Amino acid sequence: MLSNKFFEKIKLTGHPIHEIAWEAGLTPNQLYKITSGIDRPKRNDLRVIKLCEYLGMHIDDAFETEDPGKV
Repeated sequence: MLSNKFFEKIKLTGHPIHEIAWEAGLTPNQLYKITSGIDRPKRNDLRVIKLCEYLGMHIDDAFETEDPGKV
């Protein structure tokens, strides 16, 4: 699951979602699906990798850490 830190970084850019998408190399529709929860990307998802590069964050920070106690 994507982390709150990831969503905060997107908000803190101060740019509209469509602008973030184009600058990161995505379409606005792709970014919308990620941020709205329609798509649930994994760590190796190229879209998230591109967004992390754009946001200047490590891919590990884009995802919540998994609780080993959960089954």
